[in-house]
Amino acid sequence: MAQAGMIDKSSADTAAGLSLTALILFGTRFVQGFIFWGGATRRLIYDFHSVDGVDKALKLDFNAPGFVAAKLTHALPGALWVQAPIEWTLRHPDLIVSSVWLWTIAELAVGLGLMLGLLTRASALVSLGLNVTLMLIFGWMGSTCLDEWTMAVSGVAMSSAVFVAGGGAWSVDERFIAPTSWAQRSPWIAWICSGPLPAATTHKLALWLSGVSIAFTLLTYHILFGAVLTPLHSRVNFHRHDIALTHAALAADGGVTFDAYVDAGPDTGAAYIVAAKLLDASGAVAAQRDGAALAALSPDAIRNAYPYAWASRFRSERIGFSGQTGARAAITLPAPAGANIAPGQNYVFVLEAIDGDRWQTNIGSVPAR
Repeated sequence: MAQAGMIDKSSADTAAGLSLTALILFGTRFVQGFIFWGGATRRLIYDFHSVDGVDKALKLDFNAPGFVAAKLTHALPGALWVQAPIEWTLRHPDLIVSSVWLWTIAELAVGLGLMLGLLTRASALVSLGLNVTLMLIFGWMGSTCLDEWTMAVSGVAMSSAVFVAGGGAWSVDERFIAPTSWAQRSPWIAWICSGPLPAATTHKLALWLSGVSIAFTLLTYHILFGAVLTPLHSRVNFHRHDIALTHAALAADGGVTFDAYVDAGPDTGAAYIVAAKLLDASGAVAAQRDGAALAALSPDAIRNAYPYAWASRFRSERIGFSGQTGARAAITLPAPAGANIAPGQNYVFVLEAIDGDRWQTNIGSVPAR
């Protein structure tokens, strides 16, 4: 009897402690829920615009420049371990649309669940998964305060705390589900909704999830930015654009074909190319195209890997051409006037940006006739 009394008292103390903790975390639960609710409703409710007299949710319109999947092409260069799945998704329009709707519905459900305290622990667990996914895809981005990383690690910590505590008295779970005889006969309901967990389990769960949050924070910060075990450095630069040039080939008349990929830089801007040059072994200019010549490229000279209206692309500008972060294309530059190409000599192909940045690659030689 004494032992039973001690167990009952321990359970009561645990229940009271979780209830108080849940009350303390009420604001945290609501804020984390509202973040997801806000993301979903901006697409579903609050961002409608009239297009040809018809109101459309532009963030969910595949043919609109504001389609939300644009963020995937921006994020692709720095995504952690999931670049291949993202690229595969971006090459299948039906899969893109399905993914966007699945993510939107998940955000909506998790947001409502956390704000209302409905299926609180299940909502917190899905919230934790969503934040880990956000880190893998977008964690490297943020031109001011490591914005995406900060949001993701905060979300993991907040979701972990809410999962342990549950919804507490100010939740639909406690008000309408916990009092039912069905819930009281089924201990597993507490793992989905709210309510007390065994004292030993609560203690271990709190320690494990705290450890996960700390490890997740330190590991991702070290991988993406250093400053834990190494000096501060970005794994992928989100301040300045970089263009990777590959598969460059030179024609006898000075024409050039190459693949270009904007694999770094802020997603809020683009790299603006205003000159393309061929340099010989001495560094002298053998062929050159200025901004006007690049701006006059024919539409089929730039073949974007993601030709959607919303995707990161290379495109002609009034002077030269530009590429947003994540843009990938096969580009053909016709021979410029006055090109002086010597057979058998190696050349370097150079792109110059309006801000002075340069990107180059060895292009080889034209075979001797």
